[in-house]
Amino acid sequence: MPTSNDLLAAKSFLRNQLLQLGIGGSVVSRRATISVSSAVVSAGRNVHAMGIGNKISAGNESSEKCVRIYVVQKLPLSLLSPRDVIPETIDGVLTDVIEAEPAFAFTTQKKTAAKATTQNAIDCSQQRKQRQRPIIGGISSGHRDITAGTLGCFCRSTNVSDDPSAVFIISNNHVYANVNAALVGDPLYQPGPTDGGSLSDYFAKLHRFVPIKMGGTQANRVDAAIGSILPSIDHRAEICQIGAISGTIAAQEDMEIRKHGRTTGYTEGYIDDISYDALVGMDHNDSNVIALFENQLRIVSSSAQPIGLGGDSGAAVVHRTQNKVVGLYFAGPSSGTYGIANRIQDVINELEVVIP
Repeated sequence: MPTSNDLLAAKSFLRNQLLQLGIGGSVVSRRATISVSSAVVSAGRNVHAMGIGNKISAGNESSEKCVRIYVVQKLPLSLLSPRDVIPETIDGVLTDVIEAEPAFAFTTQKKTAAKATTQNAIDCSQQRKQRQRPIIGGISSGHRDITAGTLGCFCRSTNVSDDPSAVFIISNNHVYANVNAALVGDPLYQPGPTDGGSLSDYFAKLHRFVPIKMGGTQANRVDAAIGSILPSIDHRAEICQIGAISGTIAAQEDMEIRKHGRTTGYTEGYIDDISYDALVGMDHNDSNVIALFENQLRIVSSSAQPIGLGGDSGAAVVHRTQNKVVGLYFAGPSSGTYGIANRIQDVINELEVVIP
């Protein structure tokens, strides 16, 4: 039985080769094709993510741990060149090739929605794309130059230059800092611009973000930013349909989770890979704009409903039965068949915050 170190070493060995080939082959822009010749030609540059989990055989999950190799399109061995065949074991560690779409860090599509005209007795989920005061986690918000993402949850800063009693809001870099392009102090809107947010909906300003290393050659741990709430804005320190948060908890494989996002609202799922390294598209208009994220959480839905869609970026991923934050949702394929979340401890460490 391989140890955790054996699994991580085997994953690292394969990642150093296969993800670099994927970058060269613009793997994030690829989709499965019915053309056999096209699929065979691109087979060697088909890997967009690596992870660790239980091996799946004939559709059934076994108890054997393996290194997972996520490809755009899985092909029978008979069609592959020997150089493109991924070995069944690496130094005694099993491998498993899994077909899945590449992921994008996504805000929502551009589409203007009507604003709420009244705030009396708002149902936070039904009105999640509209203006809400007091503000609450799990609803539409974003930098003035993006479309819309999700206000994740509330936090306090541990940075010595900040007021320790001040309350901040957490979301993604690509939601609050426009993928490194924003300036500290820029206005944040609630709701986000695509949901009708404008200058009159200015509720917070960008306070700090973790720069994302682009290009896929240097690894990132988080896509994260915090905003400082304007003095005139009231908040309710809870997440829509989830409630008040009581700290954080470390992720575990098969842990049941839930989230509330701007687009899909309340969804439930579980963590199916706790050591997920992936090439992630950072610009829907240019699939060559990518970043490598390592040691992420891959989450899938517990039902036929997507675990997340465009606009859910920034949502807090919370333990199913304990109101403790596990991760920060930031990416997934357009189908919503799975999502990717930063580990919350990495978010806390890199942003210098605490979630009470």
